[in-house]
Formats: sequence, C-alpha cells, structure tokens
Amino acid sequence: MTNPEIVIRPARAWDDYLAIEELQRVVWKMPDWRDAVPANLLITIQKNGGLVLGAFDGVRVIGFVLSFLGSEARAGSMHLKQCSHMLAVLPAYQSRGIGLQLKFAQRARTLAQELDLITWTFDPLQALNAQLNLWRLGATARQYIADAYGEMSDGLNAGVTSDRFQVEWDLNSPRVKRAVEAEPPRAQWDALVQAGAREIFSVEWDARGLPRVAATRACEEEMVLIEIPARITDLKAADLDLARDWRTQTRAVFADAFARGYIAADFVSRERAGARRTAYVLQRAGNATL
Repeated sequence: MTNPEIVIRPARAWDDYLAIEELQRVVWKMPDWRDAVPANLLITIQKNGGLVLGAFDGVRVIGFVLSFLGSEARAGSMHLKQCSHMLAVLPAYQSRGIGLQLKFAQRARTLAQELDLITWTFDPLQALNAQLNLWRLGATARQYIADAYGEMSDGLNAGVTSDRFQVEWDLNSPRVKRAVEAEPPRAQWDALVQAGAREIFSVEWDARGLPRVAATRACEEEMVLIEIPARITDLKAADLDLARDWRTQTRAVFADAFARGYIAADFVSRERAGARRTAYVLQRAGNATL
C-alpha cells in the first residue's frame, strides 16, 4: 500500500524533532515526560549514524521510525547493524500502510550505509505487530527477553511485564527481498495443521467470551503453532489477571521453544465460531521453509 500524499524523509528542523518527541507521548499514552526520547537526543542519534525518519502529511509529522547504530556477534566477529527502537503512527493515520513505508525507507537507508541487518524488539502478545514484523516484513525471531524494560507506565504497556521478542531483519535475504517486492502469500492455519504442524495451546473461551489456556503440549514437531490473544489490549481492559496469565504461559513456551532451536517465522490467523484466532508459526531453525 502506498500513500502518495505522505512523504517519508529524515527529520531536519528542530520542529521536526519536537513533533516526533510529542508524537511518542500521544501514541504510547505516556504519563511521564521521561518515557519519551527527547528531541536533543534524536538529533544526536541522527548526526552519528542513526536514523530518525518522519512520515509527513504536508508539514505535519504523523509518524516516525527511530534507530541507532549497534553491533552483535555473528560468525565469530562483531557485526554492525541498525537497532530500531521505535515505530509509531498517529491513530488517525493507522491502518494505511504508513508504518510499512517507514520500515522500507529504514531498510533502504540502512543498505545505503552498507549494513545488512536491523534488529528490534516487540511485545509477542501484540498480534498486529507480530503480523507486520514476521509476515509482512519477513523478519524472524529466535530470542525471548523476559521483562526487557522493567515496569512500564505508558498506556499500552502498563500492568503486564515487558517481555519482548528480539527480531532480526536480514535485509538481503531472499525472504525479505520478496517481502519488499510484493505482499507475501498468507499461510493458512488449517493447511499447516494438516501438513503436520502441532497446536501447542488448547484454548477455551469463558462465559464473557475471553480466551484462556486450558492445556499446553510440548514443542516436539518440526513446525508448531503457538496461539496468542487476537486483541491483548482489549483482554487487559476486561481482565488484567487473565492477560497476565497469558504472559506467563507464553513466556514459558516461547523460551523453551527457542532453547530447543525453533525460530518464529510467520504469523497466521483464522475465524472460528465467531472468534478471531491468531498464532505464531515456529519451525526448527535448520528446516525453516516459510
């Protein structure tokens, strides 16, 4: 999806950086000014190899993506990369593909720096983020970080521990190149099960229509499906203790799966009995085909 009226470019003027600082508070519903990356630090990041890209509707900043230079050990040596820290779009502009445009612009500028890797973290219980990161962008995850940022107070994260996936976006991989060229085909939940994928959670709905984990199976097959709530924010609002139980259940299963050599490679959804279901697709790293 393209938005010809939206321009993606680096932040330049002081007002651009101030607008991005304020946009953080709006999108994440931050109650404390200390939670936002301040304008002066945004400028410093951009001047020293990082990327602060804004999405502009005219002169108005309506979204941004932020990353800074980092490194990690790969194949016995240190590998320079961009660490993507934030991606946000104002609520009125969401669901228009602007976040996707920002990520593709971030990829292009990272490649122009002769770098081929971007990593970032996201909450594995956020289904929309999982769909964007794993299915649409072609990123993968093999690392689970429990309570990555400690207790968070913003409106999107408060109340549940800040567990995160770290995702790897290998910019020159065939998988990512295909995702840039065209929207990837969607894997079908039922077809994966018929092909041998195992559903790790048995999920039931209570009288309120809220999902809970009724039973858990071990990750043993070459491909497994790990379900999460389709709308964790709504679940938190309805029953915070149940949302916390989902965190506990999924933390144990994901940590075990990654330790066994699985990689989160895709994300699927389906409608069943009037309820939307969403799940991660994990494969053993050496046999990943998705």
